Amino acid sequence: MTSRKPQQHPLQQQPTSEDGMCAERLERVGAWMEKMVVEGKLPCACVSVLRGNKEVYSHMCGFRNVEDKVPVTEDTLFRIYSMTKAVTCVALMSLYEEGHFELTDPVSKFIPCFSDMKVAVGGSYPDFELEDARSPITIQQLFTHTSGLTYWFFDDELGVNKAYKEKKVMFSPLFPNEHDGMDLEKMCERLASCPLLFHPGTKWQYSNATDVLGRLVEVISGQRLDTFMQERIFTPLDMRDTAFHVAAEHVDRFARCYTVKRSEEDAKKGALLSGAGFQFQGFERLDNDALFMSPPNVYAGGGGLVSTLRDYTRFCRMLLNNGVLDGKRVLGRKTVEFMMLNHLNGDMADYGMPSWLNMNRHGVGFGLGWAVVVDPARLGAMCSAGEVAWGGMASTFFWIDPREDMACVFMTQLVPSSALPLRRTLRYLVNAAIE
Repeated sequence: MTSRKPQQHPLQQQPTSEDGMCAERLERVGAWMEKMVVEGKLPCACVSVLRGNKEVYSHMCGFRNVEDKVPVTEDTLFRIYSMTKAVTCVALMSLYEEGHFELTDPVSKFIPCFSDMKVAVGGSYPDFELEDARSPITIQQLFTHTSGLTYWFFDDELGVNKAYKEKKVMFSPLFPNEHDGMDLEKMCERLASCPLLFHPGTKWQYSNATDVLGRLVEVISGQRLDTFMQERIFTPLDMRDTAFHVAAEHVDRFARCYTVKRSEEDAKKGALLSGAGFQFQGFERLDNDALFMSPPNVYAGGGGLVSTLRDYTRFCRMLLNNGVLDGKRVLGRKTVEFMMLNHLNGDMADYGMPSWLNMNRHGVGFGLGWAVVVDPARLGAMCSAGEVAWGGMASTFFWIDPREDMACVFMTQLVPSSALPLRRTLRYLVNAAIE
């Protein structure tokens, strides 16, 4: 791909030393972003850094439409994919605060189809060797991805993911849907008809679990997930551009999505979404815009939202500020603190399940909606214990560091998120600027 000069944005926030950040060092962030765009590694790059209840640095460069050289702007809409999960978890925890459920409650108390689950312990698809689950799936296990559920695009030794494909639990805001008009209720029924990959609570596996949490929001509240999020989160936080589809009047603000180019040899290593190893060779357009042009059948709490840098930064400001923003409280302080605790018995590595994640699982646990750093030394990363973070498949990501009273949100549109070490590099650059 040929080099492209990134678009300049005069409204970008310039740092000062009064913010407890080194202004000169923060400028390295923008320089790195510009370099990634010029070298053809990213279509665009946008960042917002918070310290306290204030944005101390922001920068954006590149194009929301590379082909037509349309620059990225402050109101550009991005597919945030799995960054939706944090929003869904906040939504459900607002109901937890009201006493509607306990984290130890079995999911089947609210969604009966998850009663009497089976676990695949041998054989292979479609002839599994099954046994009864030793214990019911709890709501807490859905939050922490220890329920035994998986994703259809993750290959496993027994082929449980193939059962997901057979049952058409394959809805995806990334590729054309194949769910026959399935809604969130039917999705749960189809999920529950598939065997679990492991006994609940025994291993960690990224999964459809947060979509089930979204269904719990609907069952407990009596409202559709998007309506509940609008009332409880988006309206109070003035997240004016966050939704499960792009309104017709905003289509021109919607960024195009791009995917890495892969050789035939790389493609044989595995599905794109599995994070299989490959050599980065530039990117090309992933034309899935049409999937976001109308309200979906499945309001995917695990990956369906579209948002802006501004909106998601406001969401992170609320969490950094212990559940309140501009006088509007979404969660209580103790609830936010509870969500940011590690809810695993150890770290991800202790749970022994191979993972597609492009991260060291040592020193990282999982809270109620995001990864939690429990030991920076074991992780091998310059960060704080207690930092929480997650990202989306198109290489968007965020982190919140309560110890440093800091948060960071990064937006681009490159699939998959494992294509480049963006999270690691940006974390180092930002943390190196702390005074």
